[in-house]
Amino acid sequence: MVTGAILAGGRSRRYGRNKALEVFDGLRLIDRGTASLEPYCAPVFVVANDLWEYADVQAVLLRDLIAHQGPLGGIATALWFSPHEWVFVKAADMPFLVPELLTLMLGAKEGFDAVVPVHRELYEPLLALYHRRCLPAVNRVLEGPERKVIAFYRQVKVRFLQEFEWKTVDPKALSFMNANTPEEMAALEWNWKKHGS
Repeated sequence: MVTGAILAGGRSRRYGRNKALEVFDGLRLIDRGTASLEPYCAPVFVVANDLWEYADVQAVLLRDLIAHQGPLGGIATALWFSPHEWVFVKAADMPFLVPELLTLMLGAKEGFDAVVPVHRELYEPLLALYHRRCLPAVNRVLEGPERKVIAFYRQVKVRFLQEFEWKTVDPKALSFMNANTPEEMAALEWNWKKHGS
């Protein structure tokens, strides 16, 4: 079994308001995110600095152990409280998850501490699989000045899932879509309604 963790602690500076509470195709992003994990993960966490906005969300709410440390702090909190060795992390502003991608990632974890997809030659650390063994490395980074999630990768054994691998199950890269502005969100929803999956 694997724990699911929706990271919802972002400040949404570019968006202007909390993206996780935005409605996408009839559902708030936070609810869409938890629903996408429920069939495959138990428990499902929502990790954030401020939890009052998520009081009605059907998930286990976790306050960041150390506030305002960005996604890296959210990952640390999820790993700390996870009852299972593996945690599947997903950002709250990613509306979609192709389930076969998670299955592919779980199948690639043997012998590694993390499974991280590569999309357009960039790591996707907020749609990734992390083992509890990563926690000491994450904590070491949190003790320093750097806050990028990928900063701890050099301290653990990471299986990078290349595009040619994951595109066999998610050819349109739906799982990686997100929006950083209201305009991008509107365009994403328009394209979704027009083309669907």
